Amino acid sequence: MHQLKVFMREKFLEIIIIAIVIQLLTNTLSNIFGDRPLAIVLIALILFISVFGIMAISERLRSKRRVIGEDIALKMNRRGIIFTIGLNSHNSNGPVTKVINTLKPELLGFIGTNSTEKARVVESLIQSFGLKPEQYRSKTVDPTNIKEIKDDTAHLIDWMQSQGLSSEEIVIDLTGGTAVMSVAAFMATDERKIDAQYIFSEYRENKPIEGSQKALLVSHFSRS
Repeated sequence: MHQLKVFMREKFLEIIIIAIVIQLLTNTLSNIFGDRPLAIVLIALILFISVFGIMAISERLRSKRRVIGEDIALKMNRRGIIFTIGLNSHNSNGPVTKVINTLKPELLGFIGTNSTEKARVVESLIQSFGLKPEQYRSKTVDPTNIKEIKDDTAHLIDWMQSQGLSSEEIVIDLTGGTAVMSVAAFMATDERKIDAQYIFSEYRENKPIEGSQKALLVSHFSRS
């Protein structure tokens, strides 16, 4: 009984639509063809195709809705990643390192501040991963200037696309930096239709607990 309730709740809309379609098609085709055997076969065929098509479209739409917020960000193919970074973003056990090691992108963009520049955060990441000058770009922003952060994020997207990367191959990681930086960067992703992700972690003594991370897909723009 519980499984039946779950099925009805999840498939309610499809059931209603299919019932309406079946009724309309049955009435229309019966009026056209009457009681001829060929009409019965034709009606059955059309009904089958209609039901199959409605179910397929519905499932596709549902899968697109469900993808947002799921722990799948590190399972997607990315050739370019743009990070908002903070003072601890270069830690070997931090989210930035985990993302780069997992996705192995070709191009990297970093959005930091004067504080992260003084702490040599980007330099440490460059050295750790042996990045060549043509593999990365870095922007230093005022962490309270939303327009500047948004524009610089867009510039990094433009650079990656100029190197041959498509929109779906680029993602913005909003984990590091200040809340304002993440919000401004997200505004750019929404405007340019670029995916965004966030690495959630539980912390102990200001260090992420290994195994607690979840790579959440914050936004996703399907091109299919």
